[in-house]
Amino acid sequence: MKKEADIIYLKKRNIKHWIIVLIFLVIILIGVKLRVTNVTVKGNPVYYTEEEAKDLVFSDYWDSNTVLCIIKSIRGDKKTLPFISDYKISLTGPNSCDLIIYEKKPVGCINFMSSYMYFDKDGILIENSEERLDDIPIIKGVNFGYIVLGKKLPVADDELFTDIMNITQQLAEKNIGCGSITFDELKNITLSLDEGNIDVYIGQNAYLEVKISALSDMLPKLEERELTGTLDLSGYQDSNKDTAVSFKVRDSGQTYNTEIE
Repeated sequence: MKKEADIIYLKKRNIKHWIIVLIFLVIILIGVKLRVTNVTVKGNPVYYTEEEAKDLVFSDYWDSNTVLCIIKSIRGDKKTLPFISDYKISLTGPNSCDLIIYEKKPVGCINFMSSYMYFDKDGILIENSEERLDDIPIIKGVNFGYIVLGKKLPVADDELFTDIMNITQQLAEKNIGCGSITFDELKNITLSLDEGNIDVYIGQNAYLEVKISALSDMLPKLEERELTGTLDLSGYQDSNKDTAVSFKVRDSGQTYNTEIE
């Protein structure tokens, strides 16, 4: 009787064992098959569309696995992505999540070998990319020292560094898309706008904020008239609405005054 009881006990134990194994396998199977298919992008990304942001974060089959998303979130495992300082994945269901994007905010760039080094409002180099972003000005006419990502823009002349920061920040604040900012040997500033159709001669850094504000007012009128040439703001000193500045039309050489209304 004891032997028979031992056999029954072993059978029951084996059955429990296989039930546990089966449950474990089912959990694994569900975990492998469970995927994030509905992604809501938040954070209003500027340099990527919502679809591009999704494709960057969930770039392969396993990135969208729900279980792995949970594990990666707990461990803090994240990809290094261009122009993205951070992102968070917040699961809202077994197959859905919120993807919150925190973008870097470049205000200018410099050409470095075959790529572009982008810097932020504090002059810190934040990104190295072969991609040239639209409306982010490239700095020309300036000699830079040893370039290191994550460090300050290497400009030996402190005054010139301040000029670069001021002009790029002013353009960013006024949402003026600029192709390039060129400094000559006397630190006079020239902007290239509208894909090179309009050059703006700023001159010295005096009254810079007022000049950029005036440019912001004038640009829509210049673009509406489809003018190409050079706008001279070097002598502009105040925000008097009756002040006129010269615009030299390209090719024809014709120069006329344009009032800032």
